[in-house]
Amino acid sequence: MTATTSHTCDIAIVGAGPTGMTIAHLLGQAGVRVILIERNATTVTQPRAVSIDDEALRTMQAIGLVDEVIADVMLDYGSNYFTPNGVCFAKVEPTTREYGYPRRNAFTQPKLEATLRAGLSRYENMVQLFEHECEAVYEDETGVSLTLRHESQEVAVRADYVVGSDGARSHLRKVIGANLVGSTYNQKWVIVDLASTKERFRQTRVMCDPARPFITLPGPGGIRRYEFMLFDGEDEDRAASSEFVRELLAKAGPDADSPVVRRQVYTFHARKADRWNSKRIFLAGDAAHLSPPFAGQGMNSGLRDAHNIGWKLAAVVKGQIGRGILDTYETERSPHAWALIELAMMMGRIMMPTSNRQAAIVQNAFRVASLVPPVQAYFAQMKYKPKPFYHEGFLASDGGLALSGRMLPQPWLELRDRSKMRLDAAAGAGFALVAIGEDAQALAAATDVEAIGLGPMPRIAVTPQKINLDQAVHEGVMEARDVDGVLGAVTARAKNVLVLMRPDRYVAVAMKIEKAQTPGSFVEEAKRLVGMVRS
Repeated sequence: MTATTSHTCDIAIVGAGPTGMTIAHLLGQAGVRVILIERNATTVTQPRAVSIDDEALRTMQAIGLVDEVIADVMLDYGSNYFTPNGVCFAKVEPTTREYGYPRRNAFTQPKLEATLRAGLSRYENMVQLFEHECEAVYEDETGVSLTLRHESQEVAVRADYVVGSDGARSHLRKVIGANLVGSTYNQKWVIVDLASTKERFRQTRVMCDPARPFITLPGPGGIRRYEFMLFDGEDEDRAASSEFVRELLAKAGPDADSPVVRRQVYTFHARKADRWNSKRIFLAGDAAHLSPPFAGQGMNSGLRDAHNIGWKLAAVVKGQIGRGILDTYETERSPHAWALIELAMMMGRIMMPTSNRQAAIVQNAFRVASLVPPVQAYFAQMKYKPKPFYHEGFLASDGGLALSGRMLPQPWLELRDRSKMRLDAAAGAGFALVAIGEDAQALAAATDVEAIGLGPMPRIAVTPQKINLDQAVHEGVMEARDVDGVLGAVTARAKNVLVLMRPDRYVAVAMKIEKAQTPGSFVEEAKRLVGMVRS
């Protein structure tokens, strides 16, 4: 007879990959009782995802680990697309820092996961159960019961809510009766990770050659990844063999003799779950959606899930907001996740021409586009990437400002003492009032944030780049100037704007404040929105 151990918590998380651990951090810093469950003994030790974007780094900032993460990241690289003859026909080299960080960055998943796990030691309200297999899940009206197995011991967990971030073969997805819909790519690719490289080209090299499409991506610390497309009929075992991989590397560049860390054949998927939750169980990351790698958005989409469901669960457990907010999770995240999957499929078609004729058509189209500066900028600055934008969910109409439902840009703020800080550092981990415009200080001071019903929140007043701070000092308001003009598009549409920024940095409410209006109109709209999710 095996011994039984029992645990209770507010939230149980099944799966300790980047998505699960990020959710754990968000809940841990909110003071919520968390149990993190992982069947493996450690975080991953082999390379997996290799690209982390600006939105994901902003989430790392939110959990207080961005400096530690960036220490192992190669910041700011692009992609160059080449013809079979080695002529570059397109460049994607974004320079914008709209959300505070470069848009494209290289990382290694083992180091990221190690950093995330080490950071979990900060929370006394968290229990980590590694080497625990989730064998059974039972959901009822008041919570979820899980039966775990640790060696010969049975472990019982009772949670108010559960997040299944347990990967592509998710057990929790089966528990809630969800199915993956979409498609599986017929083409297989062999992934080759190198411990070091002789390739000095810093950008991603995309070889759009029908004879053998391949991609080579830079990594931090002098590592590099190659991805080669396989053709129908090529044997998977041979494709992953050392001899075959060496042949591919020899044709691709100078790395034929470089040390190989991993060789693996992958089949890529473009699929998402047809439902993301039951009443008390929620899916996140690969459990909810699977993306081809061509846009580098698989893990990044999981981190967007994490930030979205993390703050909502914390707010519900702490009684800050009603359970109805949980109904907005799939509403917000599913369309955006699928938009990025579609982007990856589109990019795959460019990377994988099936004939010389198709390759020539695509490449000539890019050459023509490069002659038109706005079109060239559209590709070079990655403007084709779907913006972080929710059409429906926990958001209100903003009268044409085009802010509600969007992630608010993150400027550097210059304070009265001329010191600088990022907007999110000023906002903290929860909701924040952000007043933007020439009269921002007075408007922020006049806004009764307590009346919104979300508890105390910071009031941040941001004046435009061209406007100095008001000489008046307003108690309880952090006053600053947008030194780089990152919020310039906002003030171009209205002299003054009030914004309710959510914990995940998306805009819940935005309103132009004209002379005839008072901040009271904004407060009433925010109260209405909060009231809609009370139940």
